[in-house]
Formats: sequence, C-alpha cells, structure tokens
Amino acid sequence: MQGGIQVNRDGCRFSDETRGYSEQAAEVLKQPEGIAWDVFDARIAAVARQFEDFRQAESAGAVLTADSVEDLAEAMHIPVAALVAASKEADKLKLAGSQDRFGRKFLADQLCGPPYHAVRVTGALFHTQGGLAVDPTGRVKRKNATGFPNLFAAGGAATGISGSTAAGYLSGNGLLTATVLGHLAGQAAARQVTKG
Repeated sequence: MQGGIQVNRDGCRFSDETRGYSEQAAEVLKQPEGIAWDVFDARIAAVARQFEDFRQAESAGAVLTADSVEDLAEAMHIPVAALVAASKEADKLKLAGSQDRFGRKFLADQLCGPPYHAVRVTGALFHTQGGLAVDPTGRVKRKNATGFPNLFAAGGAATGISGSTAAGYLSGNGLLTATVLGHLAGQAAARQVTKG
C-alpha cells in the first residue's frame, strides 16, 4: 500500500492492491494458479520487518531481492517485459499523482527504488462474513423480524458491523461481535431463564 504493486505469474497487475485484504485475497485466488507476487522496495521491506511473519519469510528465503526490476523478474520466473511495464506504469502514475484503471490512487512519495523485493503470495479464507440476523440482544430474528424465543447468536454466527461482503470487513470486528454481542446475548438469555 505504500507504493508496492502486486502482479500475477504473467507479470501483470490485476486489481487495486490497496483494498482490504479480504477483498484482495479473492482477487489473488482468481489469478492463474491462485498466486500473485508482491513487489516492493527496501523502504517497504523495512516497514514489513516490524512483523515476525515477514522476518521468518525473509529468513526462509521466501523474499527475493534484486538490484533491478529486470533481475527481480528473472528471479521470480515471470516475463521480464511485463514486470518492467507494470513497474514503469506505476512509477508514471506516482509521479503524476494519478489514478489507474483499477481505481488505485498513486502518490509521488511512494516511488520505489532499488533494491527491489518480491514475495509469492496466495489468498485464504480465515473468517466468515455475514451470519444470522439478530436484534440488539443477540436474539436471532425470523424473516418477519420477530425473534426466536430461545435462540441467540454472537461472533461469526451473527451478522456483525462489517456487513455481509468482504468489502465491509475490518480486522477485529469479529472479536467485537463475539465479546460485546456475546455478553448481551448471555444477559438476555439469563433474564429469560430467570423469568421462566
């Protein structure tokens, strides 16, 4: 998101890489073999080294490094001309502060320079989106909006504040729904039991 790009095995960009990771994972999985390459520079790598998983990937040799985009493409085993073209297009957009055909807005302070890095990535589903419609106490609603008398839901089983599509997902929202709505549902269920 700080100026790097993502390309498929053909060396071509295929989407706005700055979208949420749930949305982008789906785009990556649509690519040949369900893989893509993140291409970035030393400036971005320095930020990524704050995270243990990146440091482990680097230690394992999963992060490729080269002094030129051409050499990086060869190390990635993708078409050199395609990666060079994608990189030049991104640089041109950055210098102009322009938006690309995918809707990504580039900024001049995000120009990438050598050494260049790349890491092979894929997408994965690691959370659910959507769930059962509930009222503010976690009681599951019927289609007519009335509540089931003894059925409550929270966490990934209930519709949370992220909505029903990947576009609305924000990290931590599942935990928020699990803890807060879980607490409210527990209180409502306890009240129901003590009344009966």
